[in-house]
Amino acid sequence: MSYDLLYRHDDFYLIDKHAGVNLHRNQRGSSLLDTLRHELGDEALYLVHRLDDATSGLLLIARNKSAAAQLSAQFSERHVQKFYIALADGKPRKKQGLVVGDIVKARNGSYRLSRSRDNPSRTRFISSAVMPGLRLYLLKPHTGKTHQLRVVMSSL
Repeated sequence: MSYDLLYRHDDFYLIDKHAGVNLHRNQRGSSLLDTLRHELGDEALYLVHRLDDATSGLLLIARNKSAAAQLSAQFSERHVQKFYIALADGKPRKKQGLVVGDIVKARNGSYRLSRSRDNPSRTRFISSAVMPGLRLYLLKPHTGKTHQLRVVMSSL
């Protein structure tokens, strides 16, 4: 199964999306929304926010247009706080802090953190050693830039 249904409300579902599950059809032909529509028998489903395919975590899926508009507004007005947990090797220069900078395209087509601050991403982090060579990070993005957390983690 690609998800766990945690809560069912008249206006939304709260699901735990598993890692490796795609939200959009893209090259795979079917999406998590297709699966939910089929398995839950609910044709009118709307994404309120997104998680990358490789990322696991909680997702709110609206069950009608009105709920989608209201929930989306909560996210865009920053009334919803999002936290992410990551495991990574290596040790950052600081154990906690705020990472601020523009996310720009690199030469190889990927993205990197720039020192410029024209339209910066902002991410607060705390890290702790789990075992030698492995750290646990708690990330709180204050902006919602494309590839933000991956770029921030790479910069750390």
